[in-house]
Amino acid sequence: MTAAPPEPALRDYKDTLTDSRRWGAFTPRDGDIVVSTPPKCGTTWTQGILAMLIAGDPLVDAKTSMKSPWVDICIRDVAEVMARLEAQDHRRQVKTHTPFDGVPYWPQMRYITVYRHPIDVHFSYRKHVANMSVDFAADLFPDDLSRGFRLFLDGDHIDAVSLEFILTHYRETLAREPRENILRLHYADMTRDLPRTVARIAKHVGIDHPQALLDAIADAATFDSMKSNAHRFTPSAGQEFWRNDAEFFNTASSNKWEGKLSPEDLAAYDARMAAALSPEDRRWLEWGSA
Repeated sequence: MTAAPPEPALRDYKDTLTDSRRWGAFTPRDGDIVVSTPPKCGTTWTQGILAMLIAGDPLVDAKTSMKSPWVDICIRDVAEVMARLEAQDHRRQVKTHTPFDGVPYWPQMRYITVYRHPIDVHFSYRKHVANMSVDFAADLFPDDLSRGFRLFLDGDHIDAVSLEFILTHYRETLAREPRENILRLHYADMTRDLPRTVARIAKHVGIDHPQALLDAIADAATFDSMKSNAHRFTPSAGQEFWRNDAEFFNTASSNKWEGKLSPEDLAAYDARMAAALSPEDRRWLEWGSA
């Protein structure tokens, strides 16, 4: 079936690693799924759940970087990525970190976005970069935690994640809601009740499995299970991209900043958040539905 014309992207996002203009090469199919999140908010977690739901198999080899690629990343030839997607004969999913104003919108597709407390994102990304086998954005993460945090607060960078980028991504999702083909999740809610999250994702994408299979997928999607099966779930696993594939799943903890940031650091963060979001929107971005 020929897809309806999309609502075009309103702006381009480009950095040292990604280019949102690559979406111009994407040919959609009805039912395609786009996972759109800021980095380190639960992207791979969500894609792993989707891989198991689509296959109907908790033991599926997700191979997310190859089977459900990051459309915007420039390290792979765009024609090769699109050819690989075109060859797939099952339900497809793709990944992006681009905010919704930089991604074409097709009403016949399904979109899932995930958020996490911004300070947890920052600390998780520090670990993420340290685990890379190449020095990427190292200058944005000095050893001094307070200095690195101020760079996070004051910058507008995309490739190494800034507070401004997280806020832009979140605001653009809110601007597109409510639409029935967009599901907004929160990392904290996923942690609190993973079986409910699996059920919500399955319902959103229209996949109907027996409850026993959904339970098995939820068990396989726990942090400990995905870390112990990093060869199936870590993007680019086995390609020496990471110093340790399992450490891609560093910890599933929250409040990573406790005892690490000064009162002045936290006051600066509070001021930025209070100016950027309503109390209700800020509360959800930080803590989810709790």
